[in-house]
Amino acid sequence: MRTRLFTAVRSLLSDARVEGCRDAVRLAAVVVLAKSPASSLRVPIRTRELARWLGYKESYVAHTVLPELRARGILTSQVETADSGEVTGLALRLEPLREARAGGGGHPLALTRQELATLLRLCEAVVGPGWEPKDGPVTPPGLLAERTEKGAATDRLALLMLVLQSRPDGRARLVGGSVAAGRGRADATVAKLLGCSVSGGGKVVDRLGALGLVEVPRVASESGCFGRSQLVVPAVRAAWAGDDAAGLGDELAVEPVETTCSQCSGPADGGESEFPLSGDGWEQTSFDALWDDADDLGEGASGQRPGAEVGDLGPGGTAGSRVITGVQGLSGAVETGVVDRPAAADLHTTHTPVGEVSGSSAGDLLGFSGSAADGGHRLPERVQGREDELDDQAVGAASAGGRLGGPLRGEQRSSGSGTQLCKGGRGSVFVRGAGLPQDLADVLAPVAWLWPGLGRTSTSRWLAAAVRTELARLRGLMAEEDARRAVAERLDRRVRAQAGRPVQDMVGWVLTRGLPQRPGCWSTVCDDRMRMDTGGPCPSCDTVLGDRRAVRRAVAAEVMAELPQLSGEVRRGEVERRLNRRVQVQAAADSVRREREFAERAEREAAWERRREELAAKEAARVQAACVDCGVPRASGLCPTCSFRRRVEVLVGKAVDLVVALRGEVTSSQQALELSERVEADTRALIERGCAGAESGEPAVLAFTAATVAQRIADGRRRSVLARLEQCEEADAEAERAFEATMRRRHRFLTVAVAREAAEKAAATARQRAAQSLLAEFLDRLQQVRGAAGGGEARAGWRSRCADLAGRALPGETQELPVLRQLETAGTVSAA
Repeated sequence: MRTRLFTAVRSLLSDARVEGCRDAVRLAAVVVLAKSPASSLRVPIRTRELARWLGYKESYVAHTVLPELRARGILTSQVETADSGEVTGLALRLEPLREARAGGGGHPLALTRQELATLLRLCEAVVGPGWEPKDGPVTPPGLLAERTEKGAATDRLALLMLVLQSRPDGRARLVGGSVAAGRGRADATVAKLLGCSVSGGGKVVDRLGALGLVEVPRVASESGCFGRSQLVVPAVRAAWAGDDAAGLGDELAVEPVETTCSQCSGPADGGESEFPLSGDGWEQTSFDALWDDADDLGEGASGQRPGAEVGDLGPGGTAGSRVITGVQGLSGAVETGVVDRPAAADLHTTHTPVGEVSGSSAGDLLGFSGSAADGGHRLPERVQGREDELDDQAVGAASAGGRLGGPLRGEQRSSGSGTQLCKGGRGSVFVRGAGLPQDLADVLAPVAWLWPGLGRTSTSRWLAAAVRTELARLRGLMAEEDARRAVAERLDRRVRAQAGRPVQDMVGWVLTRGLPQRPGCWSTVCDDRMRMDTGGPCPSCDTVLGDRRAVRRAVAAEVMAELPQLSGEVRRGEVERRLNRRVQVQAAADSVRREREFAERAEREAAWERRREELAAKEAARVQAACVDCGVPRASGLCPTCSFRRRVEVLVGKAVDLVVALRGEVTSSQQALELSERVEADTRALIERGCAGAESGEPAVLAFTAATVAQRIADGRRRSVLARLEQCEEADAEAERAFEATMRRRHRFLTVAVAREAAEKAAATARQRAAQSLLAEFLDRLQQVRGAAGGGEARAGWRSRCADLAGRALPGETQELPVLRQLETAGTVSAA
């Protein structure tokens, strides 16, 4: 249980809201955790009482510690008052503990009633202020009850963490790795527990050493040199030894706790090891737990490895060797005589520890390390599988010696003369927990501590796919960053809405409660009355809520006006009845409106379907139509050969018009007709010569070749005409004006050369534009001449046509405007 408590406290201190706070705030969070009841989340306490736990004055706790706890979201508080209105204290609620209980028993902070009681007794023995009630048992003050004011919270928190991770002989687990010169490994250990510098950890060790609460001895090795240093808590050592001289009492006595490692060393005969695992039973929930970092392993944890043993491929231990736990391995085993190497790593190779079945080591299994089964078993037996064969006399002796429970051991008080040992089944099952997807780490952060409860990796992948689908849907409504933030905030709101209720089915909870969007109005970006794109309140929901409140106020005013004699309760009942009736009427009207809209939409869809059928029938008829020129069936009205022939006629006409329009002296219709006939004959002769080299005599091939040649002739003549028009006086004048206009703005360019280059480009563009304008004017004049020759009215130019269109009345416009325009035109002509 001590390991369980150490893991819970470390989980609380490593929480993002607690990490980085001052030590007084962190210690206050641990005290609130220890005092939290198992049946609720409310911890009634006075500010003065909390100040006694922390070793500070009441004003400092009220104005510094509690405000920081609230500001960081570590806890929420409510003022408790008596019936008379007098303030009786505060009701504190630890938010990390509430979230842990909402997620079930998988979270490290989800402690049971016995574990919480044990943690409270341990805190009382270490940092408790002590109580002397008139009508109750006296609780002696803790080891650091007299340590107050500056640095008190730091010292108390450090001693509490050391007690939680200390061994039966009082030695604490020391950190490995290199240590800076002039600093001890004990300083580095305390620094890592507190999250401070090694220098700060050394100061804490000095203060606790001066109070006689810790010792830092250095034991001589077999060679006579100083061995590895130690960090010992004498109070824990005295409690384990049942020493009443330390003033701790019989209730601090404890039972021995150690374990075996089947891959390192152990009893050769396969019997019980000298030190069984401690606590209520050994539990291994996942394969990943075997590879936890040494800082997360406590005494009795599942990752045991000796600190002075040979590697995996070396010879195993002897039959009489003593097994050293993982805690001993990290802090060094003095019994083996290993000298202290501050800058060196541990000598023992880390490997997967499993339960012991027999005295055989890993080297006996064909060179494979990490297996606990021998050649005579198909499956490994459970750890401590023969605990029921433990000698009852040894248990009785331990009970008689007063070694069965105590707060400094980190175990609950034993109620009988025996000890509870783990009785397991035939085998241990190692299951790798589901890992959080790396690409969804920020999105799933609110439920990261619930995710390992999925168990299987396939389930994790399937649920992550559902989350990605929701993100893809939201990306159509907002930016990528906003979508990820919106889903994370949604999950956080849904977790907080659990209010302490555990999540029994993670998959079902995410799919039905945690992930779906719940809009409160018609807005597509509304979720729980919050806008997902901005994170602020949804104005549409405020509008809906305001409308509902307005209806309620209107109904209340109506009842007050019609029935002023009604009392309060009767009036409220009448208001509710009328409001219900109005809501029902509105619901009926909405239902009728929806039915009408549905019918109208059905009619529109039917009309669209009929229109689509008509278009499909027309298209089918067009496809079935024969060619209008040659009569080929199923030619969609025009076969490819006739289509190319028509294209040739159009291109010949354009080529003729380009040549005739360039002759500006064409003024009469007869002259235009004669010139057009000659140019057309020449053009057709060119097309025939171009088709003479065709490879096939098929009509379709000849028509396609003729169209290609005609297109080439028309394009060439257009380029020639434009080139000639670019050299005319009008084009030269337009280019000169564009050049001068650009040079007048030469101060806007970097240099005169750059300005001149830009002016030349502008002049060339103006010249091309003038040539195209002249060509269009010539073609328009040619069409006018041809129209007069054909007996019809000559087609007017665009200027006269636009003037004629401007004089026409628009639909719905009165006839006064055209009349006024005619009068104005007549007046203008008369004045001229």
